[in-house]
Amino acid sequence: MLVILVDIDEALTRLAAGEAPYEYKTEDSKLRILGPACGFGTDSLRIYREQGKYAENIAEAQGLASARSLTITGVWFVKQSPERMATQAERDKVNSMVQNGKQ
Repeated sequence: MLVILVDIDEALTRLAAGEAPYEYKTEDSKLRILGPACGFGTDSLRIYREQGKYAENIAEAQGLASARSLTITGVWFVKQSPERMATQAERDKVNSMVQNGKQ
């Protein structure tokens, strides 16, 4: 799995479009606040959440960072391969057709 770091302004746009974050970045390079796309198991995520190192969304991540006097400076996203993006584009087209009553 490849991940890419995106600055916070672009990240907010991607998050608003529904893209899932892998990890949230703060000024503290040692702090990891994981997101839903990390792919860790339920038990691990429960432990990370209890430690304040997992957030479901940007608001939660900002709250966790703020509690440590930090801010979110960027977001890591899973880099999608061209093949996967084409597949997603095909799914979007089919979903659009279904919503518009075309089959």
